[in-house]
Amino acid sequence: MKIPDEFKKIIADTFYDKDIEIWSSETIKDDEGAIIGNGKKDKIEEFKGNFQFATREYIQKEYGQEIEASAIVTCDKTIAKEGDILVYADMKPSNLLLSRYSHEELQQYTHKQLQKEIAEREYIVKSVIPGDSHFTILVGRNDVDV
Repeated sequence: MKIPDEFKKIIADTFYDKDIEIWSSETIKDDEGAIIGNGKKDKIEEFKGNFQFATREYIQKEYGQEIEASAIVTCDKTIAKEGDILVYADMKPSNLLLSRYSHEELQQYTHKQLQKEIAEREYIVKSVIPGDSHFTILVGRNDVDV
């Protein structure tokens, strides 16, 4: 069954209301050259989507045991691919930190602590699954030791 474009637009306007950024990734190495994770390199695009935090068990049951993901993103279109980094823009560290801490408290943050706050808001694309009316993107936490 072919889903009309008008129906797809109504779904997108209704459910895909979160700002999400796509970034290319690069390998981050420590001072000794050991790989410690992936980090953002270049911003590729922004899109609207629905970010759903789900348990790893649910995602593995629904999408496969081999996928280590912690959230599901649905959208009407995307150019994201495996390995890209998604940033859930509503959780940008600047907004989150400013809402949680006073100016004096923010000044106490070290550069490493701020980098960790940023890394905790990034998700690595594990899989992009096209569907009839939308794309499902499975993402995992970007756990970088900073």
